Amino acid sequence: MSLWLRTAHLFRGCRGTLAAVIAALVLAAAGPASAAVVERIVAVVGERAILMSDLRDRASPLLARINQELPAGAQRSAAISQLYKSVVERLVDEELISRVARKSKIIISDKDVQSALETLARQNNITLERLLLESRAQGQPEAKYRDEIRRQLLEYRVMNVRLQGRVQVRDEDVRRSYHDILMQERKNLGFSAAWILLRPQPNGVPVAELASTVVRSLREGKDFATLARQYSMDRKTAIRGGELGHYAPGKLPTPIDRALMNLEPGETTMPIHIGDSYVVAKLLSRDATQLPTLEEAKAELVERVYSDKMGQARRRWLDGLRKQMHVEIRL
Repeated sequence: MSLWLRTAHLFRGCRGTLAAVIAALVLAAAGPASAAVVERIVAVVGERAILMSDLRDRASPLLARINQELPAGAQRSAAISQLYKSVVERLVDEELISRVARKSKIIISDKDVQSALETLARQNNITLERLLLESRAQGQPEAKYRDEIRRQLLEYRVMNVRLQGRVQVRDEDVRRSYHDILMQERKNLGFSAAWILLRPQPNGVPVAELASTVVRSLREGKDFATLARQYSMDRKTAIRGGELGHYAPGKLPTPIDRALMNLEPGETTMPIHIGDSYVVAKLLSRDATQLPTLEEAKAELVERVYSDKMGQARRRWLDGLRKQMHVEIRL
């Protein structure tokens, strides 16, 4: 596991922005850039200038990866350009956070950094010496690594002081998060279904009216298989009570597949209009889920929803600070 991923794990489970933000945006400071660069200003925050050397210094770990993995040319140039844009935005945010920390007299001591490093080593089942050795092996001297930990701790504390009271997790938020995860899993779970296919017939009852009759009969408690034998115009499946067999997601027509995705076994759809025909479908079974129940996953879901909401609140708060101060990005 790379060092920046290990560092992100330090804040796993913390109720703050770092669980959602730092894990994705940690760009640890490394040694000086190898290529000579003419110094220039890439951003201004208030009276403070952020220099190109600052940008390259912070971006250097991922810059090295890009240079290793992408051939020289347009693709590499585009990746570097996107990296620089992300990093300069991060540097601007850090300057804004530092200003708030100074006003609020929030300070991260050397003892705080040492404790965080020891926690990080313990979480990864390695010694502190091994952790620092890995940082040096990846071109990140101990002093630079400690600076990165200090920045993360500072942001975590500032975010909790300024934003914690603004973020609340409701039961409906947790249920919605679980439903989203459940729907994502269902995209990979096979299922068995049945249908009643209704096509327009010359001089017959209008097909839409016939579909409504079928749905009304189902609501009155009539058996789906019996109705399929009576009404379905797909005679091959009608004799089996409408059973289609077992399908992988995406193999049935999209409107039917999407409707079945939202059902529990035993439930039926409303009439689905496909071309000049209508379909009423029933979910017979679905392959077993690998997910825990909502109650079993609730604690983890609360942390996940809190982290997401805190990340959104963080962005709104920082955007508000930008409007209150002169911020100019010149990249």
